[in-house]
Amino acid sequence: MRFARFVLVVVAGLGLSAAAACGDIIAVGSGDDHATLVVNFGDGADFVFDVAFTGTTTGLGLFDLIEAETALTTVRNDFGWGVFIDGIAYAGHSNTGWGGGEDWWHYWTMDAPGGAWEEPQVGATDRIVADGYSDGWVYGTADVPATPEPATLALAALGAAGALLRRRKA
Repeated sequence: MRFARFVLVVVAGLGLSAAAACGDIIAVGSGDDHATLVVNFGDGADFVFDVAFTGTTTGLGLFDLIEAETALTTVRNDFGWGVFIDGIAYAGHSNTGWGGGEDWWHYWTMDAPGGAWEEPQVGATDRIVADGYSDGWVYGTADVPATPEPATLALAALGAAGALLRRRKA
């Protein structure tokens, strides 16, 4: 039992070191369910949020949870058919408004870990987000969101598995 905990602590420590080298994954919220929100700014800055919640939430609900615990802010416009994300700012990076061409926030979704990014048929207001889902926001290009390299995602999954083991034993 003690050896297993020791191994878990060492592996988690290695995971944190590797994640820091590749770009931190920012954990927010509370609950047993997790979704990922990726934000790619026009200047090349990329941020990945691991959002914890219980049950389901919406695409906008992910932003609500992040804004409640971090300095991330959004500019939202409601045109009567749903709320539109018109601006996102975080850690000195900011993009707001339509600047012509592709210069606006593009919304992407992924409903299975390791799946493919897709353009959603609904907006963030109506998107139902469940455990394991991902949302991505990209400014200035219609390219799919840049995500952490697979090694970073594997380390995050290993950490989640360790947390599950710890919770089961409690």
